[in-house]
Amino acid sequence: MWTSSVLMVAFLLPATGDFASGPQVGDKLPDFKSHAFSGDDAGKEFKILGKTKGGPTLLIFMHATAEKFSITRPGNQFLRPVDAYAATQKKLAANIVWVTGDKEKVEGWLKLTDALKLQTPVSICLEGGKDGPATYGLNDKVQITVLVCKDNKVINNFALTDPNANDSRKVIVAVAKVLGKAPPKEEKQPAKKRPIKKGKERSPELQKLMRSIIQKDNSADDVKGIAEKMAKWAGDDAKKLAELRDFAALVVRLGYGNEHAQAALKKLAK
Repeated sequence: MWTSSVLMVAFLLPATGDFASGPQVGDKLPDFKSHAFSGDDAGKEFKILGKTKGGPTLLIFMHATAEKFSITRPGNQFLRPVDAYAATQKKLAANIVWVTGDKEKVEGWLKLTDALKLQTPVSICLEGGKDGPATYGLNDKVQITVLVCKDNKVINNFALTDPNANDSRKVIVAVAKVLGKAPPKEEKQPAKKRPIKKGKERSPELQKLMRSIIQKDNSADDVKGIAEKMAKWAGDDAKKLAELRDFAALVVRLGYGNEHAQAALKKLAK
């Protein structure tokens, strides 16, 4: 069995949440070169499509910078069940890929953590530096991007800005489907459990305006006009105003848009 994890870029999309990342459903899976950190090929370079061979594939992309290679606690909670399930599937090609501009430092960190005790093979992407392979469109705004593929085509794409254990189930179900299997039964939770916070659903109209305002070539007047439309959309509706503030604060935090957009969104976030 072969396995890998990869992190990918985020772009605003209405259907999959606030942001999306990497090749979309139906796209061909591009090839790229990686350095195997663990697994049967540890220490060797390999091409990703040479391992997947068109079969059921799980790719989990992790994005790293020169300053921070670690995985967040929620990210780890997401990764553990997926890793455990993937390790039991002999027909699944899986790999955990760190995307970084500093291979040596990331490799050193992985050695210190003993690759987080993951059963799935871990590798380090060798193309595109911190942005990863150009054909994948990776971006450090997303913590983890998961691709479930078959016949070298993307069947499912999960772009996780705030991964958690609840996302694990979605990925496991998608992997089971490409394997032609029924998903494993969910383990019963203890009677006392904290409610799982569901992801927020954004208004399609507000998402469209947000995608417009973060365009890099917007002038100050362009941004002003779009910001006015956002304010008009919210009006005096308390629920819409709260959604606008929350969404604007998120985009400011992620650093999208030019300086005019960032300034306008900061005002809308107040």
